[in-house]
Amino acid sequence: MAKRNDDFFKEKKPWSEVKDELLGCYLKPYVSKILHTYKPLVYVDCFAGKGKFDDGKPGSPIIALDIINECISSTKMGTVNIHTCFIDLHYASDLRNNLKEYPGIHIISGRFEDEIEKYLSDKVGCNVFLYIDPYGIKALQCSLFDRFATGKFYSIELLINLNSFGFMREACRALGTTYNDVFVFDDLIEYEPTIMDISEQSIVELNEIAGGDYWQDIVKDYKNHKINGYEAEALFAEKYCARLRQSYTYVLNMPLRIKKGQRPKYRLIHATNHKDGCLLMVDNICNRWQALQKIQTDGQLMLWEENCENQIIHDEDIEKKLKEHLSQYTSYTSLHEILASFFMKHGVICSTSKAKDIIKNLQKRNRIDIIRNPSRTKKGKPTTFMTEGKGQTVHIRWLS
Repeated sequence: MAKRNDDFFKEKKPWSEVKDELLGCYLKPYVSKILHTYKPLVYVDCFAGKGKFDDGKPGSPIIALDIINECISSTKMGTVNIHTCFIDLHYASDLRNNLKEYPGIHIISGRFEDEIEKYLSDKVGCNVFLYIDPYGIKALQCSLFDRFATGKFYSIELLINLNSFGFMREACRALGTTYNDVFVFDDLIEYEPTIMDISEQSIVELNEIAGGDYWQDIVKDYKNHKINGYEAEALFAEKYCARLRQSYTYVLNMPLRIKKGQRPKYRLIHATNHKDGCLLMVDNICNRWQALQKIQTDGQLMLWEENCENQIIHDEDIEKKLKEHLSQYTSYTSLHEILASFFMKHGVICSTSKAKDIIKNLQKRNRIDIIRNPSRTKKGKPTTFMTEGKGQTVHIRWLS
């Protein structure tokens, strides 16, 4: 067992700021939308820590609770049923003290992997959201995520902080090689880093985390200098998301970096079986990435727009990809289904609004047909909305 970093909660680091901002900005529209399912919401922070940092800055539990309370106070719904749970092995007493102003919360002292299934066992028919920001990679058991997907919930979403470089470091160690890009870890502050050794047990544990042995070929290619360390990390993240898609239809990832040109230190992985949740996260990633770019460039304008992978993107390229994607829909198909599958194929290369603008332009050029329900406004004018939900549907068919 690696030694815990007892200074981890002394002050909130930029990495935690970015992670919590992504969580907070997603939760507000998520909770507002979920309330209209008229099903209970179960929110679980699986590695809650102290609730707030010693410097007074809020941790993920307080951020989530404040957003949930804001959504409750602003809704016009008469009855709201929300359960909040916070799990931590080391800091349950700190949590109780720091969250004492929030009534009705549930705090569990224990390991996430030991406690979560027991807690969710009676949550049949609920909407479940799990925020999983682990202290080390060992807790990320892929088989556990698979079982969540088969639970009898109304819906389930996972937001996972994947220490992908940390995984690659230990994967190399377990297979007897060294991850040479060590400067990646200079400011990678871990509370309880996972340390593997050269043993069959380490390989078994890494297989369980990754959900397969595909990582071994990546390490071998790295060891044989076929790929560099950054390519190895990116390939592992891609394969990991593909593995999660065996249980979750929609899986997105956002690499987290603070400085422009810097390699990502973490990957935030969002997994869901609901297309609307996927599209909400697409826009959240785009919005957070734009805010992060301003930090990276000190507010200076950029000559070329980049996506969250620091890749230069062009509107022409997005339109080309979207036209190719739309061309397979020769019968009328839900707009949200089309968009969600598009982002699964190409990643978060633009916002949903940009994709919708391209689609509307294609309609003007008679490349696609759009059927909206309702087709007319109350004043008898043709409807033009491009969002589904609350009694609205949009279906698209490719014409040429």
